[in-house]
Amino acid sequence: MTLDRALARSVKKKYDNEKIVQAPVRTDGRPEHLVLGEKGERTAAKYLSDSGYLLIDKNVRYKCGEIDLVARDKDEIVFVEVRTRTLGKVLPADRSVGPNKLKKLILAARCWTEGCHYDGIWRVDLIAITLTAEGRTEIEHIKNITEGIL
Repeated sequence: MTLDRALARSVKKKYDNEKIVQAPVRTDGRPEHLVLGEKGERTAAKYLSDSGYLLIDKNVRYKCGEIDLVARDKDEIVFVEVRTRTLGKVLPADRSVGPNKLKKLILAARCWTEGCHYDGIWRVDLIAITLTAEGRTEIEHIKNITEGIL
């Protein structure tokens, strides 16, 4: 599946920042993009929970790559890549995942399934979070971004 086709099937939601309840993110002098990424992952986790997903793990690291969130959607395991962007600063969040990242996501997902002896259905989703100048948070959930690659 092409990214354009996946985008056409995506689910878009808009939230007021006040509606997203998050604990304060520690900055500890870390670069702004890391703090923004952590906020995005918390927002994505809440979005998934509110959408009926069961969160299993987060920030899973392997030599081949990292998985931001691991969740269960009914009878399927979902490996979620979270991309958070401020509108207008860089590539839109939904356009920032290239072929190399997709390969790493698939390898990391395979490492997770093998390590957990999971042999069921799984997929890789993208949650693209965009922060607008008006103070809104836009969430786009693109399911199965690796369809046709496996």
